[in-house]
Amino acid sequence: MNAAVATPKSGGKGFLYFAALFLLGLAANLVGLYGGYWLGLQLNKVLVGLGVSFGEYSWMILPFFLAIMFWGVAAATVIGSSVTRVGQFMGGHMFVTVLLAFTTIIGVNLALAYNAVATFPGLEVKNSYVASQEFNKRKAAQEALGWDVSASAEDGILRLVMNGPDGAPVYPTEMEAILGRATQIKDDQVLEFTHDGKAFVAPVTLARGNWNIRMTATAEDGTLYSRRLVLHVKK
Repeated sequence: MNAAVATPKSGGKGFLYFAALFLLGLAANLVGLYGGYWLGLQLNKVLVGLGVSFGEYSWMILPFFLAIMFWGVAAATVIGSSVTRVGQFMGGHMFVTVLLAFTTIIGVNLALAYNAVATFPGLEVKNSYVASQEFNKRKAAQEALGWDVSASAEDGILRLVMNGPDGAPVYPTEMEAILGRATQIKDDQVLEFTHDGKAFVAPVTLARGNWNIRMTATAEDGTLYSRRLVLHVKK
């Protein structure tokens, strides 16, 4: 009696097969990355509603963790299914696995680099050396004003308190202020202030996280007052 010998079902699996496998794996990776990131954002909203926080950067922990996990599961599923169908782990599978890993990593880095450049808020000054020559003089003049400036926000209203050395409100002859994030400009809001007798107030739309108020004001004697105030919104 002749013994039956199992033979791998690998015949005919050439370049086109593994090219198609790579494209399928790439599509699965993209779906896994985006799906995991989206699910993480939704879970974040639920946790915020429940008052659960993992620290200042908790908004990114779940999305990034789930994106990486879903990416790994997607790649393993595609390659594993092919190995099962073919009957063995071939050199082509190894090549596709490595190619998928590097393609995804490079693609994610390019996407992050693009977003970093696209959201770059711009230069503070055109020539830092020239600006530094006048910095100490401007700083001394600003500090001589003795202004006490602070900001807070509640119920969609931003309050900017500006008091002089005597504790009385000060009224600059000119003032401009922009509210925005520290790392990008898409959420920038030009503040339209009115004074309620105690503070400058302006309607704002604020999401959770850190915000910067970049303001400039001119005192009655012509002194320029420039300040960046950090506003932290917890909810």
